[in-house]
Amino acid sequence: MRVTLIRHGEAEAQAWRDEDRALTKRGRADARRVGRALGRHGARFGLIVSSPLVRAVQTAEIVAAATGYRRAILATRLLIPDAEPTGVRELLAQQTGVRSVALVAHEPILSAACAALLGFASVPALKKAEAIRIRLPDDITQPGQFRWRIDPVSGKRLRR
Repeated sequence: MRVTLIRHGEAEAQAWRDEDRALTKRGRADARRVGRALGRHGARFGLIVSSPLVRAVQTAEIVAAATGYRRAILATRLLIPDAEPTGVRELLAQQTGVRSVALVAHEPILSAACAALLGFASVPALKKAEAIRIRLPDDITQPGQFRWRIDPVSGKRLRR
């Protein structure tokens, strides 16, 4: 299974509730850049899963449009900022028959999930609008392999 972890773009500094913070103009542009870069590099998703927080859902919608994804985006609290990374592996285990999944969320859940999926103790936090691709073996309880990342500033695919 190919798993692409995507951090949401820049969000408003304040809103009535943190969950309601929307993407800024720059955040929308950054999400478009990462979505287009994913599309240019052939990323196609059988499923896009997002945190239910507004900024993540907006990022997921922009990435979906840029990559030609036409299905519903699944929103789950398993991807909220302080969720446990074990929930991410359980979510992925339930996706039988799906070969490529995008997870759109926040820090610290994304770096924690990334570390857990790669079998590392920790990894650096993902930057806003950064994407990381991991290839998981058929037995997803085993560590995956880092494939590449999309730099949020340049939109370039980098192997390290």
